[in-house]
Amino acid sequence: MQISKSIVYGTIATWLGRKSDEKKTHSWICYVRGVNNEDLSYFIEKVIFVLHSSFENTNRVVTQHPFVISETGWGQFDIIIKIYLKGDYDQPLITVHPLKLYQNQTQNIPLTKKPVVSEQYDEIVFINPKPEILEILNSKPNQENNPVEEEIQVDQKEPDFEQMTPAQILKYNQPNFTVFDINESKATIEKAIQIVSQDILADYKRKNHQLDTEIQELQIEYENLQNKLSQAQQ
Repeated sequence: MQISKSIVYGTIATWLGRKSDEKKTHSWICYVRGVNNEDLSYFIEKVIFVLHSSFENTNRVVTQHPFVISETGWGQFDIIIKIYLKGDYDQPLITVHPLKLYQNQTQNIPLTKKPVVSEQYDEIVFINPKPEILEILNSKPNQENNPVEEEIQVDQKEPDFEQMTPAQILKYNQPNFTVFDINESKATIEKAIQIVSQDILADYKRKNHQLDTEIQELQIEYENLQNKLSQAQQ
């Protein structure tokens, strides 16, 4: 049996215009959402967004819908996204997504305050899930919307995205955004594999070093016992 769940993850960035300075040129959000913005918390336990080391609290943990964080900054970097599933899953699903701030990536010049969207569609595939996992996957996602979040003036020509919450931005009519039509799937997967491989290798080296230390301590203890035994026999 095979069950797949569709997700979308990405970033939406807005130029701050006159409010910008050297360290804060854009406000942006990073998110994991359903294709139709449905609540994915019925099978996703939490999402951790790992930011650049220049940010305070680089590991941003979101444990409920919507799985989204918001920040301000001036630079572009790769955001590591760790998706933890409900059920008996020890390891998260890890992917990497580049934060895009500018429409013209070669010149890095903001041409408009229209949000810049960079997102990717993906599917989480469950193969022969356990009965308890199957029950979770077959449950219906929560389609209820927060009425406060729906109060968005979608008819205005230049909506004030700075006044919107991350959830409101996600619900706004995205055809009005500047969307990157770039196929980055292969590069994203390669980066994710590289990061996971580095984590596994680092963990292996750490455990190997720990074992070497324990072996050396046991050898010293053994030699001490041998010396004591020799002295006792004399």
